[in-house]
Amino acid sequence: MEYAEPYGSGADLLKGSMVLSPLAPFGKYVNVCRGLGINGFNNHEAVAGVLTGVKDGAGADSIDHIIAQALGVEAHNLGANPYPRNQDGTGFDKNSYLIKHGGVWVRPTEDPAAAAASMLGAIGGGQQGGGSEPASDEAAFRNEALGLTERQLERMQGALSGLTKEQKKLAVHLESVRSIKAAADRPVMNGCTSKPALPALDALAGKDVFAQKNLRSVIDAHLEVAANAMVCGTARVVTMQNLWVNCDLPMDFEGGPGSGNPYHGATSHSREAPGRMEFASIQSWFFARLAEKLLTILDQPDPLDPGNTVLHNSLIYVCSEIGDGADHNSDVHDVYLGNQIVHSYLPAILIGNAGGRIASRGVVDVDTDHVNMLATLGDAMGVPVSQLGAQSARPIQELKS
Repeated sequence: MEYAEPYGSGADLLKGSMVLSPLAPFGKYVNVCRGLGINGFNNHEAVAGVLTGVKDGAGADSIDHIIAQALGVEAHNLGANPYPRNQDGTGFDKNSYLIKHGGVWVRPTEDPAAAAASMLGAIGGGQQGGGSEPASDEAAFRNEALGLTERQLERMQGALSGLTKEQKKLAVHLESVRSIKAAADRPVMNGCTSKPALPALDALAGKDVFAQKNLRSVIDAHLEVAANAMVCGTARVVTMQNLWVNCDLPMDFEGGPGSGNPYHGATSHSREAPGRMEFASIQSWFFARLAEKLLTILDQPDPLDPGNTVLHNSLIYVCSEIGDGADHNSDVHDVYLGNQIVHSYLPAILIGNAGGRIASRGVVDVDTDHVNMLATLGDAMGVPVSQLGAQSARPIQELKS
């Protein structure tokens, strides 16, 4: 935390921050939110509550799903997770899942090529360019096919009565089909008439997305795909998860931050200045990737609203379940490092103005529970959120325009 500050203000916002200086060119869009904490659960188990708002995600879906359902669009979930394939078949344990859709924890899409197919695949086809609608016979065929799929999935749900795990998997597929049907008659608003150039994705071709040496390439490609989908308007809700709980990779891969120490244990846990500075430099590297491969692309006139940039019309939330690695806390409290006291809270940064719904105020002392940040995200997207599981929530007024 001490290497994130000083934040500065005005034209100098973030320029003096070791961690956040890559965001300085986009300072007019940034809110650094101080004082956000999670109450009632702590440490890495908090990852399940970062976007659901409640411990273990009990009775709640993640905010991306809530927003996407209200908007009638798909919530895309990307992941740069070069885990060993021998870890339970997925690389995640129960404390690593971030996204929950329809009551089921969702594994992120690790391959940027698959993400591109999902988010940019329609460009150049029948449903693109200026919101043109598909031909009526295509629409009828699509709706009939989706109806057939829905009925098949409903019958399979009945046949799997009592097999809870399999029923949950089918529930996610069934909900996805129903969402597609609900949105099927909406015109596709698309600012691109041809697929955008994706050099980072092209450079990844033929490489193993699970190989640790390719982590930078995977991160860059995911961010590039997401940015272009946001520019084109073909993806409206996207999350991206970097690494996973207890990830202990050395960060000395090609094009990385150059740290040969294990990321989780030796670096993030450090209470000594050299280790904490090394961890801060790694976080700065992640922000540099975000700035170069996402924010730079978004800081251009919006094809669907040329008077504003795509970044002005978007809202990006950068967050973590851990406030300070030394204590591995998720609440707001003071961390004692010898003679130094560091005031710790959850990292929470908003970038973009959500089309004018979020004001850019630089550094904002919010001093509140993190569920209220989730309600703020919903409110910014025109989706009121007053309850997450059993937890009440309200938008943070200091962030609103």
